[in-house]
Amino acid sequence: MKYIITTLTSLFLLTACSTTHLPDSPNSTLIMPSPAEYPIKSVREKIEGSVTMSFDVDTSGKPVNIKVIKAEPVKIFDKAAIRSLSKWRYAPKVVNGIAVVDEDLEMTIDFNLAK
Repeated sequence: MKYIITTLTSLFLLTACSTTHLPDSPNSTLIMPSPAEYPIKSVREKIEGSVTMSFDVDTSGKPVNIKVIKAEPVKIFDKAAIRSLSKWRYAPKVVNGIAVVDEDLEMTIDFNLAK
């Protein structure tokens, strides 16, 4: 009797812990952006610009492998843009019910002062 209960409990736990398939999604989708912090020095000097980055979205929806591919002006807003993008969250790309890495995405963050 003890063996039967143990076996049934084990089967129940294995079934309950099985991976649930997700609906397919051809691209990762932004679900939680994080605003970029404007560098104080750039505010004082009234500098505006933008940073374009390439990145991947991992299976948990986090941006990874973030690289600046274009910045205007160069190196002024890079750190703030990377810090902001690293806090963003995405619904991951899903293929055949399984979350996969979405590679080679691009995002531009603009830094504009209020007029």
